[in-house]
Amino acid sequence: MNIFKTFETFLKEPLSILKDNIIQIVSLQTGNIFAHKPSVDVTVEKDKTQITVVNNEKLYNLLSLVQLRTKAKNQTKEKVS
Repeated sequence: MNIFKTFETFLKEPLSILKDNIIQIVSLQTGNIFAHKPSVDVTVEKDKTQITVVNNEKLYNLLSLVQLRTKAKNQTKEKVS
């Protein structure tokens, strides 16, 4: 998988798709990590985006943390407005 091609595809999507939709982050851990290499899959549907992280708990934690911080930041902005 070419990571630059993935970002290129991701950036083609309008930003409103990511802001206005539900973003679900899923972590999958397989028993034999040597048989299943770490990977990331992003599925964008009409009203939902799912990011599936396989065998990479650090990346899952990072994405989850960013999502939580973004939600907290948006809630703070809404309270101020």
